Amino acid sequence: MTSSHFIIGWAVYLAGATGCLLALMLITGRLPVRFKRALRFTTAALLYTPWWLSPGSNLLSPALFTMAYDGLTDGIEGMARTGLITVIAAGSAALIAIILPVKKSKAGKEKEENTPATAGHRKKPKRQEPIC
Repeated sequence: MTSSHFIIGWAVYLAGATGCLLALMLITGRLPVRFKRALRFTTAALLYTPWWLSPGSNLLSPALFTMAYDGLTDGIEGMARTGLITVIAAGSAALIAIILPVKKSKAGKEKEENTPATAGHRKKPKRQEPIC
């Protein structure tokens, strides 16, 4: 395999991973904000983290797939080589996602604007039409 094939393979993989991440964003749209963000960040970290193809190689591959392949061919020892960086990347992404502050929703801001700032502030009474 030449380097141009390797680059084309990475381009196809990145396009597919981006499509999967966009689909995940559509699917998780109605979940709570912190859970949704943690799920999206962790998935992005798992999909986009590269790692060395083999110990002496200068080629990179997706760490998640390298971990799975090494686990199938070399056993637990080979899987631990790539699994450590995969767990660190996913864990740090989830931690960052959980720590980030959550903005108040627009509905909450509208409620705060409609409530009077001081206790002595009176609301203007609504005009009622006479009923016949």
